[in-house]
Amino acid sequence: MIVEELKKRKLPDLFCIEGKQITTKDEWENKGRPYWKSVIQNEEYGKILPLVQPEISTKINSVNFAGKATWEEVSFKFCYNNKQHTVPTNLIYPKNAENVPFFIYINFRSDIPDRYLPVEEIIDNGFGVFSVCHNDISTDNGDFTNGLAGLFQDGDRKEKDCGKIMYWSYMASRMMDYLQTLPYVDKNRIGVSGHSRLGKTALLTAAFDERFAFSCPNNSGCSGVAISRGCCDKGEKVSDICRTFPYWFSPSYQKYANEVEKLPFDQHCLMALVAPRIVIVGGAEQDVWADNDSQFLSCVAASKAWNLYGKDGFISPDRLPVCGDKFTDGDVGFFLRAGTHYHSREDWNTYMSAIKSKL
Repeated sequence: MIVEELKKRKLPDLFCIEGKQITTKDEWENKGRPYWKSVIQNEEYGKILPLVQPEISTKINSVNFAGKATWEEVSFKFCYNNKQHTVPTNLIYPKNAENVPFFIYINFRSDIPDRYLPVEEIIDNGFGVFSVCHNDISTDNGDFTNGLAGLFQDGDRKEKDCGKIMYWSYMASRMMDYLQTLPYVDKNRIGVSGHSRLGKTALLTAAFDERFAFSCPNNSGCSGVAISRGCCDKGEKVSDICRTFPYWFSPSYQKYANEVEKLPFDQHCLMALVAPRIVIVGGAEQDVWADNDSQFLSCVAASKAWNLYGKDGFISPDRLPVCGDKFTDGDVGFFLRAGTHYHSREDWNTYMSAIKSKL
């Protein structure tokens, strides 16, 4: 059944690169991965930004969650093109712990805790969390004169320049840089998560930054996990997202708004870039706009990249998902909970349980 569903979507062949078929892990590493990275940058999210090492300062917050955790307020000061911008972040980790696994979390707010970020529950599960508000990186609108966007572009965008999702992802990688310097962090167990547009960001981040051991994109939908070809009638389409949120993407993405079949890739190509690492995808039954079937099918289509590494990839029955399904046995996972578009404690617990069982 699933094979037939995928055939209907007429997806680009993940392993056909410039007319040649990829059959081995080495061919994927040397040809497939660089090819899809280039295409996805050029045609959807925009070019990766130049590396700028920020000045970092820290301050201990007096709140310690009943003595269980340490909370550091970490500021990243970026200086570029004779301008500067400082991004505030929050680093919270179990007290006196060693080899702590971490979530880097891109959030809609800077609140600690937050309705999307149950800090104490994360700490109680043995994880640390390093969070940032996306608007503190650069505002969630078409203004490219503020935040990091003001440093790199100052409002002037060319066809293949990046959109805000790439800026938010860039900051997550700078946060990863900092975690690499901390003695109590397990450098092999750092992942990234976010919800909705920030779920798209979390997937992009792990796809392009191979230091991330896992990614948990929550309800990311169109131009995130969900494949774009054959989107369900009630799901968000590329035409919708290009009209409403053009600034999330490169200007080059606009040319596919009404001709999605001409995309030289689909979102399974982005997911495949995470292989052989872990990606767990969260969906919600009533979040029809995110098109859960298309997210599920993207997991199936991308799974072949994990198979090249001798890994199981995505494991599921031969059917489309129903509410309550948790397919997290492989290194590609998908679950579908009851409820609406939200990053819930149920989501967090599912992600943490799956990650702990694999790393």
